[in-house]
Amino acid sequence: MARMNKFYRYHVKFQKLAFKGKSQSKWFLTSLILLLLLPFPMLLFADQKQLVFEVVLTMVVFFGVQLVSDTLKHFIVGLILGGLSIILIWIDFFYGTGHVTKVLKPVAIISFLIYLGYYLFNFVALRKTVDQNMILVSIAGYLLIGIFGGQLFYALSLAVPDSFNIASEKPLFTLTYYSFTTLTSLGFGDILPQTQTAQSLSLIIALAGELYITILVAILVGKYLIQRPA
Repeated sequence: MARMNKFYRYHVKFQKLAFKGKSQSKWFLTSLILLLLLPFPMLLFADQKQLVFEVVLTMVVFFGVQLVSDTLKHFIVGLILGGLSIILIWIDFFYGTGHVTKVLKPVAIISFLIYLGYYLFNFVALRKTVDQNMILVSIAGYLLIGIFGGQLFYALSLAVPDSFNIASEKPLFTLTYYSFTTLTSLGFGDILPQTQTAQSLSLIIALAGELYITILVAILVGKYLIQRPA
């Protein structure tokens, strides 16, 4: 534990040096938005689409670990789950021929995203004032649901290959796109769930999006009214 405490102190110094005291929520939100805008850099690197996607996904995990590093306990859990996710991302990229690696990768990322979502929920629920950092975290939480849905749909497509009407060999970005269209209730209809499990998960993501906005607005308005001077 003494070594971990020492390592954590070095990490805190690294954060202060690298981010210059700025909120990690800005960097995390930026990485999430960059993940959504991937088609644009993919046009410039048409032959390296998968590499670009994995780099940005690694950035999301990395900045997610930085975000939860406010205490030693949070840092240890985030480092274990996030570090494992990053390792599996690149093992799958370079040596992605084994089925075990392909399954473990989304499982690790889903586990990390669940923990990250838990952290963000507590941050919003327990913080007493509405400020810029809370707004950024709230936006990041909404985008996180879409990323989580993409990983969930990807894991399902590995377990049941015909769950969605897509033929891509690398369907993760496509399923992330589907997750966000479901989350926001757009439903273009270009991708359809083909099994009852896929349909159920799609309903869960759609309901999660609606409930998140409803509950978040109630929390933010309530906190703002409390902190506003009479």
